[in-house]
Amino acid sequence: MLIDSTLREGAQAYGVHFGAGARRRVAELLAAAGVEEIECGWVGQEGLADFLAWAAENMPRTTALSLWCPCREADLREAARLTDILEQAGIKRRVNIGAPSSARHREKRLGLSRPEMAARVRTVVSAAREHGFDYVSVGLEDISRADADEALELARAAASAGAARVRLSDTVGLLTPAATAALVGRFAAALAVPVALHAHNDLGMATANAVTALEHGAAFVDVSALGLGERAGIAALEQVAAWANLSHGAAYDLKGLRALCLLAGQAAKVPVARNRPVVGEDIFAAESGLHVHGLLRDPALFEPFAPESVGASRRVGVGAKSGCAALTQALARLRPQQADEGAPSCDPGLLARVRALGARLGRPLTDAEILDAL
Repeated sequence: MLIDSTLREGAQAYGVHFGAGARRRVAELLAAAGVEEIECGWVGQEGLADFLAWAAENMPRTTALSLWCPCREADLREAARLTDILEQAGIKRRVNIGAPSSARHREKRLGLSRPEMAARVRTVVSAAREHGFDYVSVGLEDISRADADEALELARAAASAGAARVRLSDTVGLLTPAATAALVGRFAAALAVPVALHAHNDLGMATANAVTALEHGAAFVDVSALGLGERAGIAALEQVAAWANLSHGAAYDLKGLRALCLLAGQAAKVPVARNRPVVGEDIFAAESGLHVHGLLRDPALFEPFAPESVGASRRVGVGAKSGCAALTQALARLRPQQADEGAPSCDPGLLARVRALGARLGRPLTDAEILDAL
């Protein structure tokens, strides 16, 4: 279901560099979390040969490993050379070939006509099979600006030459969920091979588009930790994985993915926002009265999943927005003996003082500040 591209798309992001140790740890965490395929890098990437040599000895055989390669025979030969070590270790070799599908990319980048582009795809896919690749995936680049009929013709050319998967790449992130549903549905119905989606996040819809693709016929979607990638990145691994667990009974280890996101954020020098979905520090923190009251009655009223499932913990703050429920809980924790004796723990005057102090400080109160307000 998930093709993680943290080590390819994520590593291509501006200013991002994963050292050898970070690459290996990312791969280990991805495998442990149950991610089905890791796109390890691209042909020509520095240090890729060393990483593949390490992967051949250390990665579990249950995790597929793939490389990204342009639609050129010379690059394909290099991909075959790089992956020889995987074959020697009994690991099936996978290659993801990128092929422009829009007229703009095809003409301006490669100077090819439609028939010439289709011929090149057939030639390179056939060559990949001849070089011993067990699994060949063809990515149709700039799919959101391509003529759908022309792109489908290119996909059929790839499949007829032996491609095992067609990946639709929204290179500049123009798709909406509705457009994704229509596009993926059309390709999935027309092709005998599985369809994947590589969704960019330029308009903030990559993760929604990835989920929509899986709901409308896609067998795979590309993701990366924190959505790292070129420009605004791609669909976020941790968010799609959490959705898959909740909605489709998948069993991705979200605790492991949270650790991976923190590692990726550190390596990429991208701070993890405290309110970031799934992995943010404060996503299980509450202060407002109604919210806290509901959480104390039943956490599921305001939480889609338990904090323990992602290695986090719940926090209830007491401050300017709090009601008696939050203050009572805090005082019971801070003065358990008085609570056991049934002493009053929240009165209007105390609550007013707590709220006023929280408003003046502009944050929830510390335990000491709550006690000082008594």
